[in-house]
Amino acid sequence: MSAEYQGEDPLVIAQKAERDLNSYQAKTGKGQQGSSVTESGVDEVKASKFPGADVTYGSAASGSGDNREIPVEEGGELKGGSTGMPTKARDFEGPGGPETKQAQYEETNPGNDEVRANVSNQL
Repeated sequence: MSAEYQGEDPLVIAQKAERDLNSYQAKTGKGQQGSSVTESGVDEVKASKFPGADVTYGSAASGSGDNREIPVEEGGELKGGSTGMPTKARDFEGPGGPETKQAQYEETNPGNDEVRANVSNQL
């Protein structure tokens, strides 16, 4: 159990949650909403009802693509000196340099036209 709930009876916590879910606002969505709802569909106001919880939305929540921002708490950093731009996923390409990656590509795609060894310059 979370440290925020230490010393509380789990049944009392469950009853509070049930009461909240059965409220008119929860059923109709007419209650207080944060500004994040229109952008992401995630209401940050609701996250405050769960101590110890945090909500991640937007490009930071998706694990796909190379444009994902890596938060500092996950090993990223603010780069660029005065600009303060966060680290992006594309900054971590993995082991090996471009030559190694090209050699691996040529080995796994031997008949592809993009493999320069397959192109002859005969006239």
